[in-house]
Amino acid sequence: MSPLMLRRCWPFPVAALLVLALTAAGAAADEVGGDADPDRVPLGVVMLDGIAFPVVEEHPVAPIVTTPCTNQIRLMAGTRLDTVDIVIDPGHGGPETGSVGANRLYERDLNLEVALLTEQELTELGYSVTLTRRTDLHMPIRQRSAIARALAPQVFISIHHNGGAVRPSDDPGTETFHQVNNPDSRRLAGILYEEIQETFSAYDVEWVDTVHQGASSRLKAAGEDAYGVLRLAPEVTSVITEALYMSHSPEARLMADPEVKAAEAAALARGIDRYLTTDDPGSGFRRSFVDPAMTGTGTGVGCVDPDYASWAEVSSGYTEAEHEALIAAADRLGRSPDWMQRFGVRTLDFFSRLDRRASDVSSPSLRTPDVSGTMVVTSSWTEREREVLRRVADLYGVTEAEAQKLGAELMVVLAGRLG
Repeated sequence: MSPLMLRRCWPFPVAALLVLALTAAGAAADEVGGDADPDRVPLGVVMLDGIAFPVVEEHPVAPIVTTPCTNQIRLMAGTRLDTVDIVIDPGHGGPETGSVGANRLYERDLNLEVALLTEQELTELGYSVTLTRRTDLHMPIRQRSAIARALAPQVFISIHHNGGAVRPSDDPGTETFHQVNNPDSRRLAGILYEEIQETFSAYDVEWVDTVHQGASSRLKAAGEDAYGVLRLAPEVTSVITEALYMSHSPEARLMADPEVKAAEAAALARGIDRYLTTDDPGSGFRRSFVDPAMTGTGTGVGCVDPDYASWAEVSSGYTEAEHEALIAAADRLGRSPDWMQRFGVRTLDFFSRLDRRASDVSSPSLRTPDVSGTMVVTSSWTEREREVLRRVADLYGVTEAEAQKLGAELMVVLAGRLG
C-alpha cells in the first residue's frame, strides 16, 4: 500500500500515527517483556486480571510463564512486574477452604480479606505490594513460592487462621512460623507475633491455644521446613502467620467483625514495617519441633486453569519484495515481523475507536492485501487479543489473515516515514 493510498483511506492524521510509531517500543514493553535479560534471575511476573504469572523463560513474542495451576504457557497479554517490596499470600483458596468456623466463615475467604486490607496498609506506608491471589483461586503451594522467587521481595508473608485447638488459654493462641535456617525470617516471625498478640489481647474473648503458641519452625523428620511455602523459596525471607482459631466459636465470631479484620491487617503491616525499618529482635520464640506426620494441603490436586492462553495462529503470506520491506521496517523499529503484524492491527483498532469515521475505510478504494505469497509470517493471538483482530477484519471487510497484513503494511509505511 502506498503512502498516498494510506492518506486517502485512513481518515487519521498521519502525524498522529507517526507519533504512535515513535513511541511504539515503549508502549509495547509490557506486551513482550521490554528489555529484560533472559539470564537474569529472578525474571519477574506478568500481571493479568489481578493474577501473578511467574516468568520462567523469555521469548521474542511473549514470555513463558506458569499459570496458577503450574502449567507453562506463552502469555501474550498482561503487564510485566519485575519486583516488589512485599508479596502477600492469602492462604488456601478454591476447593481448599482451610479451617471453617462454626459461623460458616471460611479461612480461604478470611485470609483474602485480611491480605487485601494489609496490602492497603502497606501501600499507604509507601511499600510496593502484590498478592499471590485476589480472588477465590485454586493455587498450589509451589506456585505461590514461584511468585515469591520471581519477584524477590524483601518479605513474603503467608496469611492463615488456625483451627483445631481446644485447650483454654488466658491469651490469644497466635502462632507464627519461620524458615529454620533464616535468621531474618525468625526475626520477622517474632515481630509479627508481638504485633498480632498485642492486637488481639485487647479483646475480651475466651481463648484457646496449643503448645506451639509463639514463633517457631515446624520441621520434617529430615530437619527441613515442613511448610512448602517456606521451604520452596529459601532465598526469600518468608513467614506464615496463624492468627486465632476459627474452629473456636468465640474467636470465629470475633473474626467476622470487619473492625477486627482491619485491626489484624494493621498489626501485620506494623510488624512488616518494623522488620524493614528497625533492628527490633522480636519475641515469643520457641524451639523448632519435628512434625513427621504433617502432610498439609496445597498440592494442587485437581487444579484446573481457566483458558488463560488459548491462542490461535494466523498466517499471512508476502511476496519476497514485501517480506524484505517488512524485515527492514521491523529492524528499523527494533522489532520482529510478527510484532509488526500484531501491533499494526492494534493501531488500526485504536484509531477506529478514537475516530468512528474510520468505518469509511471499508470502502472499495482500499485494496485488499494479497496473502497468498510464499514468504509467510505467523502471529499467535490469545482469544482476548483475537477479538481485536476480528474487529479490524470486520471493519475492513477482510479476512483475519488480510487484516493482519494490513497492520503490517501500516507499520511499514510508518517506519519508512521515520527514516
